Amino acid sequence: MWQNLIKQIFVFALVAPLLTGCWDRLEIEDRAVVLAIGIDKAKPGDEKEISNTTHILGQDPEANKVLIRITVQIAVPGRIPLGTGSGSGSPSGQKPVWVLTSVGYTIDDALLNLQQQLAGKLFYGHLRVIVLSEAIAKKGIENENDFFRRQPQVRRTVWMVVSKGNAADLMKATPQMERVPTLYLLATLEHAREMGRLPNIFLGVFFSANSAKGQEGMLPYLDLKKESNIELAGMAYFRNDKMVGSTTALQIGHYMAIKEINPGGYSVIMEMPGTKTTAIFKSKHRKSQITTTIRNGNVHTIIKCQIEGDLTEKSNEEVLISKENLKKLEEKIQGDANVGFRKLIQQTQKDGSDIFGFGEYVRATQPTYWNREVKPNERWEDQYKEMSVDVKVQVKIRRIGTKTN
Repeated sequence: MWQNLIKQIFVFALVAPLLTGCWDRLEIEDRAVVLAIGIDKAKPGDEKEISNTTHILGQDPEANKVLIRITVQIAVPGRIPLGTGSGSGSPSGQKPVWVLTSVGYTIDDALLNLQQQLAGKLFYGHLRVIVLSEAIAKKGIENENDFFRRQPQVRRTVWMVVSKGNAADLMKATPQMERVPTLYLLATLEHAREMGRLPNIFLGVFFSANSAKGQEGMLPYLDLKKESNIELAGMAYFRNDKMVGSTTALQIGHYMAIKEINPGGYSVIMEMPGTKTTAIFKSKHRKSQITTTIRNGNVHTIIKCQIEGDLTEKSNEEVLISKENLKKLEEKIQGDANVGFRKLIQQTQKDGSDIFGFGEYVRATQPTYWNREVKPNERWEDQYKEMSVDVKVQVKIRRIGTKTN
């Protein structure tokens, strides 16, 4: 009998911890699920909206110059679309997200002021997109980086982007192809990455690049159009925590070729040599090799890049496509690519932003030079400006379509 009692007590002791799994549960209706956050500079007069949640009113007016305004999209329970059918999702005329705004001295300060206006607790576990206005990015995002690094709920697969205009405009956009604005913005970025039109630069990737000793971070640079459609206008690149410049859309392809990021998704249009016929070449696959050496006391980098692609269009049917024409077209594309790659590198050198990570190659392959010339001052950006580069591009047209002329 004592043995049976001991067995029962032992089984109960093993099962009891499993019965406490829901002791700290929180219903989804009691949470304010944040899907997206936009960050802008506050305008004059916005200091009147500040509450005394984290500080006493009547502070120094000079401090109001650093005020920021955040705009958040909060999911409304029961209105988020669950499928493509007409029976799912929010009722007609009801918006699936609630757009709110608040002002503060820092990100956390503004969010705490916003929390004071909400019944549910702000939850960032489903945060998908962070939008920075260009003005905020150029001012410096040290505070923003610190806040999102410290938040355990924020995933490193979140997209952080820079808006050409106000971040609030992206938060309030109403695209026709998606009932939830955040999901449309997320799909724009994800599909661009899948089509080879954007590198994989999640929030975690940006943090890693920003923390590296020989590399700088970059973010997608977006522009909101009149019909609430979003254009991927280029990449915003940083020096330390400040945005110092941006690329064009085609230069994203140049960057991805140098870094050997596949698949290729960008096309170039040009005249076929010796004719007035225009042709479009679309890259499909890239290979790249980067080597660094020391010449005359300075870093010298050699980039060898191979690009394969297809001929997707030709404007004049009378111009025949022969081996000679293809060879001349390949040489023409190679020449333009060499110029484009050098121009992008020189542009980032001028701004002191090594988005390619050439400094990491130097640190790995030339440790003696790095420890002697760079490490004492930790100023790779100055060395990057003086670095010389050789670019060698080889282009191969693999396919010309189903037409032979």
